[in-house]
Amino acid sequence: MNQERFETFGKLYEQNLTQAVLNYPEEYVWPVENVPTVAKKMLDAVVKNSYNKDGRAFKATCKQLGIKYTYKAIDEYLERI
Repeated sequence: MNQERFETFGKLYEQNLTQAVLNYPEEYVWPVENVPTVAKKMLDAVVKNSYNKDGRAFKATCKQLGIKYTYKAIDEYLERI
């Protein structure tokens, strides 16, 4: 996995997760203060290739990076495959 791209993905993901929690609080059962912890858990899951890409933050991150919103495109961006 390309570490630089993973870090870029992670930073954008955390920013987008923050915005999602602030803009759609009814969809999240935890406060915005928990974003760093939740983001770390999700990024750990990305490393293990056991993540769910269906959240608003993942969609927004893929859009910002200009990649398709698919596991294959995410893996290609991260140079996992």
